[in-house]
Amino acid sequence: MSVFLYDDAIVQKLRTLTEKSHIYIVPPSLQFRTIAKLQEDTVEMPFISLQRTGWGLKSERPHSMKFHGLKAVVDEEAKTTSYLQAIPIRINYLMDIWSKTREENDMILRELLFYFSINPTLEVTIPYGINQNHVFNLFFDNEVEDNSDIVEQLNHGEYFRQTISLYTDDAYLWKSRVLKPYVLELSLDINDGAETTEVGDFDVSGIEPDE
Repeated sequence: MSVFLYDDAIVQKLRTLTEKSHIYIVPPSLQFRTIAKLQEDTVEMPFISLQRTGWGLKSERPHSMKFHGLKAVVDEEAKTTSYLQAIPIRINYLMDIWSKTREENDMILRELLFYFSINPTLEVTIPYGINQNHVFNLFFDNEVEDNSDIVEQLNHGEYFRQTISLYTDDAYLWKSRVLKPYVLELSLDINDGAETTEVGDFDVSGIEPDE
């Protein structure tokens, strides 16, 4: 499964955008650990947490890439052809902005919204021996939820938290398969009525299986 590739691409983009500031990006796999740290008051502010809330198939209709895929790599030496198969999916996320002041929280979210509204396209590299690049777009939903009251006031003051959902609807589940050509060995005998002559074996290669 390749859903995690999109998680990593989004987190890396957020890190690139905030590398010159003191904002910390928390990937989806560390979401619960981050909450635990916050409750213990050991997290420095501000930081951004990203959580994948789920994903699903976009359509039940047949998709050509699901069955036949794309011819991606031909290995002449091994006489194999690698095909990249894909199923279109939509992936949903929640992004939380945490800060000590409401003004800072608003500013961070504003900058992210402007950036991704103008530059929604990201890129992932599909592994599995294919190493093919795929671009996808990231979109924000309309509503921003203020969850500041969920966080208790701790020793260092009040923490503000705003949450917005985002998604990509041009992602894929990726899978590769390798096909080897068929090799048929045929033995042919010629009978001229008087005697039988064995001609020999024929090697028929390079024939791909019908699908």
